[in-house]
Amino acid sequence: MNITNICWIVMLNIMSPNASPSYQKKISKSLPSRLKICKQVAKEAKRQEVDPALAIAVAYHETRFENITSHKGAQGPLGVLPQYHCPKKGKCDHTKAGIFALKKFLNLNHQKKCKALAQYNRGLKGKCVQGRSEYKYAHAVIDTFNEIIFFNQESCFDKPIK
Repeated sequence: MNITNICWIVMLNIMSPNASPSYQKKISKSLPSRLKICKQVAKEAKRQEVDPALAIAVAYHETRFENITSHKGAQGPLGVLPQYHCPKKGKCDHTKAGIFALKKFLNLNHQKKCKALAQYNRGLKGKCVQGRSEYKYAHAVIDTFNEIIFFNQESCFDKPIK
């Protein structure tokens, strides 16, 4: 599946048919920018040898593909904390830093997504234990990842979507 298709699959989640007309209008205006950011995330993930679908799922849950700063100081489409994942001197590419952090946590946890995502969300103290907030986050990301991977696959549906 190509990157553009993966990004559009996730964009479908942003465009809720139950949303108000004003929300839909606002979101539709931002779709080109969000699509561009999604593609940048996927491209950087490929460059760093991280599964682009997983990186896209993280960016979706962190910022819905916007370059924003959270109230806790997380920046960029992957919601990376610069004090932990950016160089001490010079400019920080938040997308590269976010993918690098994701790769680091995946490697630390032998590619086990739940624990890696829990740590991505909570730091090294993050645990993939039911009842913890980072567990809920990790499973939300994994669910989105699975939606991307299995979208329109015959093994997941009685009949493929045409």
